[in-house]
Amino acid sequence: MVKEICATLLTLCSSFLSGFDFTYTDNKQELFVRGIAECTISVNQEIPPHTRVPVLISIAQAILESDWGKSRFAKEANNFYGMIETDETEPHLKALNSNVLIKSYGRKCESVSDYIHLLNSASHFKDFRDERVKQSMITREVDYDKLIETLRPYAVDPFYVEKLKEIINLLQEEYFRG
Repeated sequence: MVKEICATLLTLCSSFLSGFDFTYTDNKQELFVRGIAECTISVNQEIPPHTRVPVLISIAQAILESDWGKSRFAKEANNFYGMIETDETEPHLKALNSNVLIKSYGRKCESVSDYIHLLNSASHFKDFRDERVKQSMITREVDYDKLIETLRPYAVDPFYVEKLKEIINLLQEEYFRG
């Protein structure tokens, strides 16, 4: 009986997420922040607590990777995290000036879901997962600096982590006070 209830809830949550979307405009950064936050919360509610990605980190990476949702990949492909596509038969955009394929999503929240899945499964982010578990089990507080340090493999930019930390500080000051 419990399995059936859990399966039903998972199905309902998945259908909610697949139908959930948000809108934003280039001149309303708070709409972008709110949209990414709502998607992250929705995805996080579907997965075990120890696998959830902190909302501020999800927003910060979306801001950095998509220039607040203004990038071509964000506008044309609903891709806020620079997610790469390796299968040419799957929906994608081709990056300008390179042969890199960028994943294309039907809905914005699908990009957030894929990003969270990447952090929870790719070998590059094992340190992120280990630090997240350590924080959730031992300190029970999110240490953004320590978690962000584990995200260096996400980009080739040597200043990526420092940029993420700056964005987290901005988000805490401007959008998530108190």
